[in-house]
Order: sequence, then structure tokens, then C-alpha cells
Amino acid sequence: MAKPRLPAPGSAAAGPTDPTTDEVYAYTSRLRLDPRRANPDGWRVDWQDGPWPVKVYTGGQRLRLRPGDADPLGAALHRVLYGCFAISRVRSDPAGGVHASPTDPRPHHGPEVLLRRPVPSGGAMYPTEVYTVLTGTDQVCHYDPYRHELVRLAGGAAARAVRDALGPPAGEPPAPALLVLTSRYWKNFYKYGDFSARLGSVDAGVALGRALRLAGAEAGPARVLSAFDDAALGAALGLDGAEEGAYAVVTLGDPAVPSGFGPTVADAAPAVLERSRTVKRSAEFDALQRAVRTRPRSPRPASEGGHAGDAAVHPAGDPAEAFALPPPRAVDLLAPAVLARRASRGRLFNGAEAAAGSLATVLHHGTGALRRLARACPDGLGARAVGTELYCAVHRVRGVPAGWYRFLPDACALLPVGAGPDEGCARQVHEALFAASFNAELAAFTVHVVTALDWRRAGGPRAYREEQLAVGAAVEGLTLGASAEALSGHAVLGFDVARVDRAYGLDDSGSGTQAQVCVGALRADPNWEIAVMPR
Repeated sequence: MAKPRLPAPGSAAAGPTDPTTDEVYAYTSRLRLDPRRANPDGWRVDWQDGPWPVKVYTGGQRLRLRPGDADPLGAALHRVLYGCFAISRVRSDPAGGVHASPTDPRPHHGPEVLLRRPVPSGGAMYPTEVYTVLTGTDQVCHYDPYRHELVRLAGGAAARAVRDALGPPAGEPPAPALLVLTSRYWKNFYKYGDFSARLGSVDAGVALGRALRLAGAEAGPARVLSAFDDAALGAALGLDGAEEGAYAVVTLGDPAVPSGFGPTVADAAPAVLERSRTVKRSAEFDALQRAVRTRPRSPRPASEGGHAGDAAVHPAGDPAEAFALPPPRAVDLLAPAVLARRASRGRLFNGAEAAAGSLATVLHHGTGALRRLARACPDGLGARAVGTELYCAVHRVRGVPAGWYRFLPDACALLPVGAGPDEGCARQVHEALFAASFNAELAAFTVHVVTALDWRRAGGPRAYREEQLAVGAAVEGLTLGASAEALSGHAVLGFDVARVDRAYGLDDSGSGTQAQVCVGALRADPNWEIAVMPR
């Protein structure tokens, strides 16, 4: 039986007023600049009252996904969902993992057996859930990543309500399946508090990038929808908007090939079980979620002052000094061994040099993930992907001077910016970390994801969520590219962005760093990690 959830002291009060756009902007700016002070004084993590590692439904009809399903849609769902969301690896860690929060570094011994998924996630929280809408059979299901099954939630009217909330063009046949990506707030909030307002969106963007990559490989180019009616979509899925919100939708399959795949028996709707007795939230966190649920407005034209927020402002740099990289290597990012490899397995780099070709490959696939998202999403999310860029701090790459660079994707070159050549850049990257949980200075290079900072001109608070989704998509491409090069890609959001911005010459430019991925070879891992497959 589910434990009753008790009201949390200090939770958001009932009947809140909507914040102004400037108030939301001030909140999100604090999350980027100083996540250590994002939470109220005295914030502590109750490790014993955390949520389940997966969202748990009890009851309802289940449909197991299997490789080689006779129905092409069933086989495609197996490959996409397993390659992105499934619990695909089990890791042993006698130390109980690394359990800390930005404001609570006290040691905590967590589980010695950790459940891992194919995509990186902040703190291995995996807050992103996925729901499938099977349009051929009008079924709405939740994906159970533990059992690799679809759990039927509703049918008929609910499936049609999902399509209505998305507002597809009149006369366009729906895709055989829609993958609705949501963020379950408590999965992150219990550990990270207010910082999870940013972390959850980036995590969803990582999952979105992988889901789009795999869906496109199944039946041609997939589409991404993000300008939908949040409240209507959440209601169609049976979600409580205060606890979970829909962030993006990915189409799967060829609309010209209908499918009858789906549950055949309409059982009673299942119920959600929650492990935690106390589910906390903050007033500012809730205010942000209410604000981003508002449909985005059209961006102001750049002529009204400043830039439109869709493109980063470049620091000064002499194009004649650009350092040409070798062509990216030909690697198969969809190879099972690449998809299965944990991007950040282990935590300690060994200080080995990387080849310039490896650097070019990782940067190329980070940019490629952004371009794929821009092609798939014609609305504001696509614009945010276009305006997202990659910068790089080279620590130790053969033939490339150490220093600070902006990546020029069309030329496959590095342009020195800010401090330019700098033998001490690796140490600066390490010292900018808020928590020294790994040795960033011994990575071969560090990639920083950069966006324009003032999203108020790009369509209001909804643009902030779209910006963070695009950042996550870039992180997915970078970490997968690192895996293809047999390197580790360790993503971090909590670092001194002001210090890194200064090194790149971005301070006072209107643009700034949002995330970083340290890439390099790892020391031997004393812990074991094995792959698991659905039965």
C-alpha cells in the first residue's frame, strides 16, 4: 500500500500568484550563477525518504516489449525505449555511490547496487518519464523502464485528447506512436532542491536528444513538438501538474504505415505508488513551472534593443588564427556497443592525451545533435537549438595548443577566444568545480555549451525550458561521441560559470556557459558494471 504523503513545512502555499517574467528571470539566473545558494537556509536532504528509482504504477494491463516483435511498431518501440530509457546496466559500488547536494556535502552511504540507464543524468536521478500514445489503437501507456513494459493508462478519449492538445496540422495523419517526455519533479527535487528546476530540464533534453536520434533511425526523420497546451496534455495523461509536467513529444514511425500494436484488454486504470512520505517543493520552483506552462509568445525583433535571444554573441577572435582540426572520424553512434557504454562510467581521468581526431569527432557530434533538433522542431525549441554553440578548453590534445576556443563547426576549426592559448586552463576548469568529486584537470579536453542568457526576448519563460532542453541535446551528442571514441564524457552543471565565462571572454557579452562535458580516458574502475537485457 502507498504511504500517505504529508504536507511539507515551507511548501508553496495554495492559491499562488503568478510571477512576473522578470521575477522568473531573476530566479533562473541564480540557478546558473550560484546553485549552492539556490535553496533556503537550513536545507537538508532526507536520504531515507527519497522516491522510488522508477515511477511505479500498480494494476493495469501490461504489454512487454521484445526484440524482433512481429509488429514493426512494437520492434521499433523496443529499440527506441530500451536504447534511451530502460534500466540497461547494473553497477556495484561498495562505497554506496556519491551522495551529496550543493548545500549538503555530508557523506551518505547509499545503495551498493545502482541501476543505470543508457543516457547520462545528473546524480543518476533519471527524472524523465516517457508515455507512449499508440494512435492506431487509441491507447495511452506509461513506459516501465524496470520491466521494459508498457502499462496501459487509458484509451479512446484520452488518446484523442493528447492529439488535440498537440494541435497537429489539419488533415495530417498522426504518426503510429507519440513519445511524450515528462519531468517528474520530486525525482530531482528531493536531492537538489531548487537547482532541480534547471537540472530536470537539461536531463529531459538529454533524453530528448537520444529519443530523437533513435526514432529517426527507425522510420526516417522524426518530429519534435514542444509548443503544445501543457495543461491539456498533462490532463490527457492523467498527470498532476504540480508533480509532473510534459516537456516534449517525439513522433515515431511512418504515418503512411498504420499499426494495430497495443494492449487488447481495457483493464481499470492503474494507480501510482509513491515511496516518499513527504514531498517538498518551493514557491519559486512552482512559480517557474506555472510560468513555463504558458504557451510561448512570438519573440521580440532584435531591432527593439539587444538581440532576439536566439543566437549567442561571439567574443572577439581573429579568424586568421583559427586552428584547423582533422576531419571527424567515421563512427557509428547507433552501434549497440556505443549506445550501451555508460558515458560517465567511473569518475577519475588518467591524464592521457587524446587525438585531435577524437576532439573533432566529439565536437562534430555535439553540433550534429543540435542541428538534428533544429530540423525536427520548427517552433521555439528549434530556434534555441540553432542559437546554442560549443566552446572548448583544450587540456591535452596532441597537436593542439592548450587554451580556450570557440568551435567553428562548418570549418571544423577552433578559434582562440578570451584568454586564448593557456597552459593552465585545465587547472582553471578543475578549480571552477563547486564539488571536487572527480579530477577534471586530467581530462583531455572540456566542452562548454553556450547560449544567449536573456531568454525574455525569445518568447517568455517557456523559452527558458526550451533553452535548457537544447543544452541537454548537445550534452547527449557530446557524451555519445565520447563513447564512440572509447572515452568518458562527464557532464556537469554545477560550476563557477562566471569564472569560465571570463576565460572565454564571454563576460558582459549577453551569452554564457550553461553546461560542461569533460572528456578523456579513465583509470581502471575497481567496481563492476554489467549489462542487463529484458526477459
